[in-house]
Amino acid sequence: MTRRQFISDVRSIHRLLSGDSLINNRVIDSESRTCSILLIKQQTDKRKLFQSPNLFTSLPCLEMEPASLGECCEYTSPCMVSKSVEKIPLIGEGVFGLLVQTVAGVDNKKFYKETTARRYSNILKLKLKTIDLYFWMYNEHLYVSSEDIRRVNLTAFFEEDVPVNLLLPGADCDCKTPPTNLELCANPLDREFKCPGYLLQQVKEIVSKKLLSTYFVLPTDNTSDNKDDQTATRQTYPAR
Repeated sequence: MTRRQFISDVRSIHRLLSGDSLINNRVIDSESRTCSILLIKQQTDKRKLFQSPNLFTSLPCLEMEPASLGECCEYTSPCMVSKSVEKIPLIGEGVFGLLVQTVAGVDNKKFYKETTARRYSNILKLKLKTIDLYFWMYNEHLYVSSEDIRRVNLTAFFEEDVPVNLLLPGADCDCKTPPTNLELCANPLDREFKCPGYLLQQVKEIVSKKLLSTYFVLPTDNTSDNKDDQTATRQTYPAR
């Protein structure tokens, strides 16, 4: 489902949301994404959705460049790593860390584990014979512990729109699944709405209620609840 179709479905829930100039598509899209991100984080905190095909976005052949480990932590000994040339959109984060499905070499032979720059520097101080491959985020850039790698594949759940140039594979990269021209040229609202199917209806209902309560003053129904003649106040919505 595209974000545009999702907006249309939200508008169809109540007549006050249908084509109203007070609530444009951008407002509904923003509220929808905020709500879906909240629900998705609740699910990932339960160790769910990490294998979902409808949630994560792949950045193929992300260009990397040499960098000093000292850029992102207090590490004075010479140590070179690699960092992304471009800034990375905000990646979702839960209680178990970043919502990253994979960080791997373009040949899918090297896979990186999540850590932080400080933890990695502490691992180096142990002077182990073998050290696993690691990645971390710092100052909006992706870092990996390999010094000589120039391209990686990053698959993650992003809370921000991904720029088109990050979806483009590099000219010198033989990516297996490059994006289509339709995907690259699409309006952001025509991109996929990143949300598991079983949460879609819940998101629509929450968003519609939030928009109605925010932008419209709705009448209340003061009726007796037949308990000692006390009056109960109920919020009612005009008929569709």
